[in-house]
Amino acid sequence: MNPKNNYEMKRTRNNLVSLFVINTLVLFLLSIIGFIYLKSSSIENYFKENVLVNIYLKNSSKEGEIKQLTKFLNLNEDVKKIEFISKEDAAELFTNEIGEEFVGFLGYNPLLDLITVKLYGNKIDVYSIEDLIASFKNFEFIEEIEYDKPLVESLVKNFDRIGIWIISVSIFFFIISFILINNSIRISIYSKRNIIKTMQLVGATKSFIRKPFINSYTRVGLYSAIVSVIFLLISINQFSYQIEEIDFFADINEIIALISFIILFAIFTSYISSYFVTQRYLKLKISR
Repeated sequence: MNPKNNYEMKRTRNNLVSLFVINTLVLFLLSIIGFIYLKSSSIENYFKENVLVNIYLKNSSKEGEIKQLTKFLNLNEDVKKIEFISKEDAAELFTNEIGEEFVGFLGYNPLLDLITVKLYGNKIDVYSIEDLIASFKNFEFIEEIEYDKPLVESLVKNFDRIGIWIISVSIFFFIISFILINNSIRISIYSKRNIIKTMQLVGATKSFIRKPFINSYTRVGLYSAIVSVIFLLISINQFSYQIEEIDFFADINEIIALISFIILFAIFTSYISSYFVTQRYLKLKISR
């Protein structure tokens, strides 16, 4: 084989491999950011739903009254979960925490029966919780209702900011991804500009010259997308192991939509970039 031809084939292969690696990395990072954007509400709800509304009941409360309140809470669409903790159970839990048996020391149990209320994440804000508390005004056997108001305000405020940042970063990285892939293809085709001009000199049509370039770079884009999707699924699986409380595969349609977007984005970007970059060199005047 002609050494020059062998060198050209090796350089072409190296260019395609480099392009594949760059595209895979860019698409993987884009898919991760896209996944975070899609799951941001689930992550937000995970933290917000750790906020509990504690309802303390008077010692004089009767079993029927407690059942009435429990039924009322279960009928509330904002309530995700409720749990009744008797003062005996509360004393046992408190004893385990402090390591001392305080009931015997005091001679009585100072704690009250408690109902903990967990709301859905999208209902965690001061106004919704205050409305819920106001709805208990007819239950006279309630001694006290408390929740961590500063924490709720902080969560709502910070997640609003995080949401804006996630959207901004997603849009920014989408644009950057397109530019990076386009520039990678531009550099790769630039190294073959002499081949393009040689083919023109021997009378090859523009469509004939463009076709192998478009097919080659579109395949590279497709393969890069497939590999990046595999990495994405592996990462999601690892996230699921690390944070068991969140089911990252709960809405499979979102993941399918993200995978479809990554693949189509890779193919579209590779096709458009290879077409216009090749077209640019085809328009250059042939030096004779």
